[in-house]
Amino acid sequence: MRGGGRHVRVMVAAIAVGLAACEDAAPPRRDCTMTVWAQPLRAGASLEIVGSWNAWYVPGVPLRTSAEDPQWQVAQLELPPGEYGYLIVEDGVDRVDEHNPLTTFWREQEDLEVSLLRIADCAQPELVVDAVEATPAGTWSASARLLAGADGSPLLRAEGRASDGTVVPAVIDPASGSITVERAGLPRGKHSLELVAVDRAGREARARAVGWVEPAAARPQEGVLVQVMIDRFRGPGGATLAPPASPGGRAGGTLDGIEAELESIVALGATALWLSPVYVNPTEAREGRGDGHLYEGYHGYWPLESRAVDPRIGGEAALRSLVAAAHARGIRVLLDLVPNHVYEANERYMTHASDDLWNRSDPTCVCGLGSCDWGRYIQTCWFTPYLPDLRLERPEALRWAYEDAVWWMEEFDVDGMRIDAVPMMPRAATRRIAAEVRERLAPREASFFVGEVFTGPGAGGIEVIRYYLGPEGLDSVFDFPLMWALRDAVAHESAGFEAVETSLLAVEAKTAGSGGTLARMIGNHDTTRFLSEAAGGTAPDPWASPEPQPVATEPYERQALALGLVLTLPGLPVIYYGDEVGLAGGNDPDCRRVMPAADALMAPQAKLLATTRRLGQLRRCSPALLRGERRALVAEGEAYAFERATPEGQRALVLAWRAGQAGTIALEDMSFAPGPYVDALTEEQIEVTPGAEVAMAPRSLRVLMPAGDPCL
Repeated sequence: MRGGGRHVRVMVAAIAVGLAACEDAAPPRRDCTMTVWAQPLRAGASLEIVGSWNAWYVPGVPLRTSAEDPQWQVAQLELPPGEYGYLIVEDGVDRVDEHNPLTTFWREQEDLEVSLLRIADCAQPELVVDAVEATPAGTWSASARLLAGADGSPLLRAEGRASDGTVVPAVIDPASGSITVERAGLPRGKHSLELVAVDRAGREARARAVGWVEPAAARPQEGVLVQVMIDRFRGPGGATLAPPASPGGRAGGTLDGIEAELESIVALGATALWLSPVYVNPTEAREGRGDGHLYEGYHGYWPLESRAVDPRIGGEAALRSLVAAAHARGIRVLLDLVPNHVYEANERYMTHASDDLWNRSDPTCVCGLGSCDWGRYIQTCWFTPYLPDLRLERPEALRWAYEDAVWWMEEFDVDGMRIDAVPMMPRAATRRIAAEVRERLAPREASFFVGEVFTGPGAGGIEVIRYYLGPEGLDSVFDFPLMWALRDAVAHESAGFEAVETSLLAVEAKTAGSGGTLARMIGNHDTTRFLSEAAGGTAPDPWASPEPQPVATEPYERQALALGLVLTLPGLPVIYYGDEVGLAGGNDPDCRRVMPAADALMAPQAKLLATTRRLGQLRRCSPALLRGERRALVAEGEAYAFERATPEGQRALVLAWRAGQAGTIALEDMSFAPGPYVDALTEEQIEVTPGAEVAMAPRSLRVLMPAGDPCL
């Protein structure tokens, strides 16, 4: 006992010494000094910074040549907490800071776009999440650091708080401010913790850490994204819906209906689910954009309430249930964010209609009608006279947009957003939305943003979509130029496969280094259905003559070929609900038909569904198809062939044949090692060698993988 007592006294003394050392150590502190780096455009020129902090007066803050690198000039700004605009001035000419992705608009400078400077309050501590790790065994850990406020008050205590109220203790080191939180025995799915740290002065700092146990895709950029229009998919309990009485009417689909069908969505190889907008929409029907027809807000794009889930699709409880059920399967959920406009009865417009927060004209400039063309007025026109268009150059209007995004992400624990109508807003808006969410969630891939940048075909469209990507921009945009090229080559046969390859090469060159991922599809809710295009449609007026559902097999074979390419090319494949079964449809709203019952599918539809499922599962499984580099072998007329390979040696060889009769594709330029390959679609084994001619059935696709590949 005496020996034990001595041991205790030694331990107590050691703890006391440790605490004293912690008290004496200077914890890491926040630094709110902003450093601006710039390079002059003209050799020897001097640079200065002008900004809103002193009403843009000149001379501004001079930049000095960097001692580290004389090619650069640098300045440090110490300002009170707040938001400021600034510009870099060289020889009397000002420009935005090209190394700062965030910009804003300054009214005093006649809505000039300027760089945005955000100065934090360094009197308050900050919690920074460094890493989040999770394993298939259900262990989960997060490491973070508390940066002390200006008074240097060190870390006192910390914990993690789960959404179900569970409190997870943290291991802390006051001297370094480090915090570690660990959990074990977690089930499959997404697990978020709000980390809370308290300094010795009693001030709190918070951050949210997200980690996945067995996600369907390691990263949101990988896998398969399935798009669902809630009202047209399934009713309560998964019930098949009857077509609405009017093409523009509500069919009655619900969030519960989607949850009931999650297994069928997973069967497509889905790793993420994109839901149409869930906002409360008006009940009254309104006339469409100059077409004389009445539409209801079944689609969700008329936000009557900006922070509420429409009870007609199930309300908040149903959304929480669907998100939880998807997460339990490793599936991410993306909501559709509509920051560009609101419905005219939205409280924000009713309260602030006379404020300078809306784009105005007299009469109202409706996009694409009369003299209000899309080209000149795309960022100021209104979709319809009853959808007021927000002037996002105004700080208050922009604050609504990004605070809405943060609210939806945190309130419903979703994983990202599809942002509607991106070109109708200044790029500063989408970048700010993404930045605000990313600052609140860690790691970087805890959120994913894909933008709707609707374009036409060719080089012009590619120039538009590249503008919104970048390390601090959107994570993804939809590759409409490729969609049009696939329609030309496969649906219409108005061009050969060289058009597809040309589009791919152009977009790859233009987006190289952006870090962005192209989302690729054969159609969506704003385009005619691919199947009807392949069948020789579509009629100009879907109200008077909706597209028939084809009986012949050929359109379905064309669709299988196009979907197969989307599911095997680089990028993020997107399957629009109904494309997996060859749903017909013309222009909006005919392209938004109700999802047919599984037992009502015709034989060609059932075959298309089986092929899509196989390809989707293959995409989800194969590293070569998920992230392998692409190398084209053949791209001409009826034939297309390309390799996909990873540095680790995973391989896939994709061959597409468009002709209506059998043929062969010669592999003259193959770089893969010769040997036995297996067609993942037919299970046929083929000996592949350089120069070999591979037999192709009419309108067919082969995905050849080395014999023994675990994904076969």
